[in-house]
Amino acid sequence: MTIEIFKKITTGGIPRDQLLQRLAEAGIQHNEYARVLFNDAHFTISEPHQVCLSVVSVKKLGLNNGGTSSEIFAAASRQGLALCPLELAAHFRLQYMDQPEGPYLTVASAKTRDDEEYPNGFYLRRLNGILWLRGYRATSDYIWEPASVFAFLTNEQAVSDCKR
Repeated sequence: MTIEIFKKITTGGIPRDQLLQRLAEAGIQHNEYARVLFNDAHFTISEPHQVCLSVVSVKKLGLNNGGTSSEIFAAASRQGLALCPLELAAHFRLQYMDQPEGPYLTVASAKTRDDEEYPNGFYLRRLNGILWLRGYRATSDYIWEPASVFAFLTNEQAVSDCKR
């Protein structure tokens, strides 16, 4: 699989209360799971830096019949892709305002608690013209469809080639 860069974004450097304010000012909606994740101890604020994101379907990762989160993340890792910190999803949402209408784009991140009732991470979506940054839950045995799409961090070599 060839890793293609989807988008280069700047992440970090903005306290969570300011991130929430910027999301609100941009008209971006969120749900209760997103609020829970914003308050999670693992939602840390990094120093400002640029990252490159790749967006791939479960099928493109070689999981033709779909897969669990752990299978998807392992397949992505073998392709040089990495999980995203929780904070990155908010920055991605703010820098991807032209997302087309339709399916959601899950930001691949590690689950912060071993609790099936606790949110896993975030996804981005434009639905009926409204931009969303939503938290989601998926059990460890949930099978994602082959067409499900995830955003991952690219590896260091791909970052050096990041043009967008």
